[in-house]
Amino acid sequence: MDDPRLRSLGERPRRPPPHGGPARRPRGPHSHRKPFHHRGSQDDVADGVHTDGAVLFLYACLLSLSPPGRFFMKRNKVQDLHVSDFMSTELVTASPDETLGDVLGKMKSNDIHELPVLDRKKLVGVVTMRELMRRRNIPPNTKVSTVLEKPPEINPETPLPEAAEKMISAGFRAIPVMKGKGLLGIISRSDIVRALVENRALEGVRVSEFMTPNPQAVAEDDTVDHAVQIMRSLGERSVPVVDKNRHLRGVVGLKDIVELFAQPKVREQYGDRAGREEKIALEVKSVMRYPPLTVGPEADVHRAAELMAKNHVSSVIVTENDEPVGIITSQDLMAFLAGLREREQLFVEVGGLEDEPKDTYDEIYEVIQKEMRRIAPLVQPRTLAIHFQKYKPEGDRWKYSLRARFTTSHRIYYAHEFDWDLRVALTKLLDTLYKRIVKEKERKVTERKRHHAST
Repeated sequence: MDDPRLRSLGERPRRPPPHGGPARRPRGPHSHRKPFHHRGSQDDVADGVHTDGAVLFLYACLLSLSPPGRFFMKRNKVQDLHVSDFMSTELVTASPDETLGDVLGKMKSNDIHELPVLDRKKLVGVVTMRELMRRRNIPPNTKVSTVLEKPPEINPETPLPEAAEKMISAGFRAIPVMKGKGLLGIISRSDIVRALVENRALEGVRVSEFMTPNPQAVAEDDTVDHAVQIMRSLGERSVPVVDKNRHLRGVVGLKDIVELFAQPKVREQYGDRAGREEKIALEVKSVMRYPPLTVGPEADVHRAAELMAKNHVSSVIVTENDEPVGIITSQDLMAFLAGLREREQLFVEVGGLEDEPKDTYDEIYEVIQKEMRRIAPLVQPRTLAIHFQKYKPEGDRWKYSLRARFTTSHRIYYAHEFDWDLRVALTKLLDTLYKRIVKEKERKVTERKRHHAST
C-alpha cells in the first residue's frame, strides 16, 4: 500500500478462553472499511488554524461485562434510528458560479458551517466554513468552485451512529443526504444532538463521568489571536474565559470571531514589518459570549445536551464554585454515538499532528495496538480519542503533551501525560488509562464484597 496514511492492521487480539475452554476463533474484518484513514481534524478553526489527524480502526476484544440495563436499552433505541428520522430538508445551497463572499453571507445568516453546491440540481461538492477561514486571503469575488470539498456518502437509511462516525472521520459538521445522485437533505451535528435529547439516551449518565476535565481557559484581557492559538493547540472550537481568580466570565468560540478572520487583514506598507499581516489585537472580553451555559458535575449529560440543542451551541462548561472544572462538547456526544455502532473494531481518533512523517503514524499504531492487548480483556472498548500537542519549552527540542478520552461500554476514562519523546509519552498515556481501569475494577470488586458482607 503506497499511501502512508493507509495501513492494514491485521488480526485482532484473541479473547482469553472462558473457563479454560478453547479460544474463540476471531471473525474477519469489515471488508468495506479502510483500517487507517488520515484526515484533517473536525476542529479546524480560522486563520489557517489546522489540526491534522487520523482515524484508525484497530481490532479489539469486545467483552460482554454485564447484561444491559435501563441505560443500555436506551442506547439500543438510538442505534435503531436512521438519518431520515432527523435530517433537515429545508436546504440552503449555492451554485459553482457564486462567489465566496456570497457563500459566507449565506453561512452567517443561516448559522451553518457546510453548504452544498449544486450544478443543475446535481451535487458537485460542499464548501465549508473551515476551508473559507483557512484560506481567508482569497479575494471575496473568487468563485466557490475553487474551494469545493467532497463529503462522505450517506443515504436516508444510514444508521445515526454510522453517520456520526463518518462526520468525525471526514471532519465535517454536516453531511449531505443522497438518494442516487439526488440531494434529499442534510444531517448535522445539531440534528444528532437533537436525536440524543429526544430519545433521552443520556439520562442517568453523570456529567462528571463524561466531561473533559480541567479545561484550559483564556483570560478576559487576552487577545483574540491568543485565544485562537489556544483553540488551535487544543483542537477545540471554544474555550472558557476566566478572570484573575479563575472565575468563569464567558466563552469564546469560532463563531464569535469568524467575522474578524473572514476580513482581509491590513498589511504593513513600510519598514521592517512591510508585507506582514496585522494580528487581531482585540481583547477576548469584547467578543466573548456571556453568560455562558453551565451545568454542575452531578447533573445528567442529558441536561447538557438539552442546553446545546435549545441554544444552538456546541459546548457547555461544567462549573463548581463558579470555576470551570470541565467541558462537554457536541464532539463528545458525536463520539458517544459513534461508539454505539456495532463493530469488532475500536474507533480511534488522533488529532494535533501536523505534517508528521509516515514513521510517526507507524509508531502510534504499534503502541496503541500493543497497549490495547492489555486493556481489551478488562473492558469493552468503544472509542479512543488522543490529541497531541507539541511545544518548545526550551531550545529547539520538542516536548509532547497528550490527552486521551477512552470510551467503554460502561464509562469514560481520561488521561493526560507528557514527555520529550512521542513514543514514551503515548506509552505513558495508555498505561495511565490501563491503571485507572484496573483501579476502577478493583473498586467495584471491593464494593460488591462489602455489599455481600452486609446482607
